[in-house]
Amino acid sequence: MKERGVGIFGDTGMVGKTIEYFLGMHEDVKVIFRRNSTRAIGELNECELCFLATSDAESMEFAIQALHAGIRVIDMSGAFRLPRHDFEKWYGIEHTAPALIESAAYGMPAINADSIRGSALVANPGCYATCAILTLRPLKGMTEGEATIVATSGNSGARRATESEPNEITYSYGKRHKHVPEIIKYSGFDVNFTPIVLRSVFRGINMNIRVKLSENYAGLSDEDVIVSLEERIESSYCPDDLVFVRRDASEKMWGDKDVNNTNNMIIKVRAEAGFAYICSMLDNLVKGAAGQAIENMNLMLGLPRLKGLNANAG
Repeated sequence: MKERGVGIFGDTGMVGKTIEYFLGMHEDVKVIFRRNSTRAIGELNECELCFLATSDAESMEFAIQALHAGIRVIDMSGAFRLPRHDFEKWYGIEHTAPALIESAAYGMPAINADSIRGSALVANPGCYATCAILTLRPLKGMTEGEATIVATSGNSGARRATESEPNEITYSYGKRHKHVPEIIKYSGFDVNFTPIVLRSVFRGINMNIRVKLSENYAGLSDEDVIVSLEERIESSYCPDDLVFVRRDASEKMWGDKDVNNTNNMIIKVRAEAGFAYICSMLDNLVKGAAGQAIENMNLMLGLPRLKGLNANAG
């Protein structure tokens, strides 16, 4: 089969480099165009599809350029995930390509594969949002009220290098983080959210969620509730979703090292005193960014969804 040409805007950033890493393992595509802030290499019009690993403002500009040339787009920024009003409110900038928003498919294959396949523009989800949505969405109807989310992330979500000393930074907490409306829109839950960046840790998201169980579970034992929650989550996903429910045991405590450098997600569940406590883990650069983008590309090009994703992410 002839290799299909793809391009990367922002190829020297963390997400762009991770996308290119996986594309290098892919038999059916080849990167033939690269662009960053200082140079462009190759011919964009020879591409069938391109990735925008760029800022929100740049993505709005480059999406117009690529789509006008007949090139399909997977955008890694937040530019096309929300309605215009919500985007401008939460991201604090004017949307310069509002006509494209309604045509964009939300790029989460686990919940939106059919729309992604036929779309010319796919809005790849945020890393925190991916973790929260895949955890909460199956539990709709089993819980009530607002979900409280506290999550740590490695420093690669914001910069390339880690700091030599531990330095945990809590930021945009409450309902102020720009991923909050994305989580609400696609999970079906109202949430409050406390993100904590671990400046001395490179990658990985460890998200912990507390939400009240519905009255239907009032008479059940905690173990029965846990089993019910686990079964609901497991039945909501297919093997290609790579979402795995696990339990801690004396011989094995599941943590970020079990998901980092993979496209997997692990969910652990507990129930106590009428509340569900859920821990979810994924790699912010892979499942929360580049890995999901490769899945989207495969769907758009009619290829097996997980093709090119069996390698570790370096």
